[in-house]
Amino acid sequence: MVTAIGCGKEEVKAPAPTAIPTAIPIASTGETGTLSSLEGDVQVLRQGSSVWMAAISGMELVAGDSLKTGGDGYVLITFFDGSVMEVESDTEISVDELSAAAGGSKTIRINQVIGNTVNRVENIIDSSSTYEVETPAGSGVVRGTIFLVVVTGNGRYISISTLDEGDEEEHYVILINNGVEVIIPEGMTSTCEEGGIPGNPFHTNPGDGQSSSG
Repeated sequence: MVTAIGCGKEEVKAPAPTAIPTAIPIASTGETGTLSSLEGDVQVLRQGSSVWMAAISGMELVAGDSLKTGGDGYVLITFFDGSVMEVESDTEISVDELSAAAGGSKTIRINQVIGNTVNRVENIIDSSSTYEVETPAGSGVVRGTIFLVVVTGNGRYISISTLDEGDEEEHYVILINNGVEVIIPEGMTSTCEEGGIPGNPFHTNPGDGQSSSG
């Protein structure tokens, strides 16, 4: 399992049921993520259900729910701690954990099956708090930054890029797989395949990190 902290896309068509009932927002029973800015085909699968239903703005996701977007789909998920996941087209995720401990620590764990997400994570002060995106090829963990997670090859490959936020803070993401951790600084990317270890970070944009002459 790969974990990414902080952020190839193969065309994947999300299967759609013959009839998609419209979801009705349910009462929250714990920590949640709230949907907004929906575009196109966005569907939700409630924990314990086998029927995907059309998402609506304001719907809340809880642990155990899944979400997928079609070829024209897009949605924002704002979590209880203020962090935001931007889910792009042809993407599928599941919510593994949303929790807040009595001592103040918060945990957000998302499983990204396929597709692209942009994650804007609030600065985490409590060292025991975690924002983690898991994939079949590794996981990313972060404590406050913006990062992109791209999962391709039917989940076999992951690419994580940490965006340069243009401030004096040193933001980074940690990519973990097979017990190996690689720190991805701002403006850099690391990749990993299922069963492998994370690659050395490289500059996302050609020319970054090169000194100029003159």
